[in-house]
Amino acid sequence: MPTDAQLLIGKVLQIKDKIIAKRHCIPSDLKAEWNTLNEQTACFESEALYRSAVKGQEMNKHIDYSGSVKELSQLVRQLKTLNKKVNVTRVHH
Repeated sequence: MPTDAQLLIGKVLQIKDKIIAKRHCIPSDLKAEWNTLNEQTACFESEALYRSAVKGQEMNKHIDYSGSVKELSQLVRQLKTLNKKVNVTRVHH
């Protein structure tokens, strides 16, 4: 059974993927917010294993995050808010 932190990390990755897919639609006034959130969540990078994998060697995903579950929840909220702002911006243009 996944822990609360694992579930929140999964949500962070899902929302980041959504925002990354439409990164070209992020208006300039939201880019600083996106860059900050992207840096704060870089330790959850889902493709990190692919860049450092060696054929024939077992790999374990290591997440270098020292924050609390509460801080993860705040990151999820911030990413959701940014995602909504980008969606609203896309509709208006």
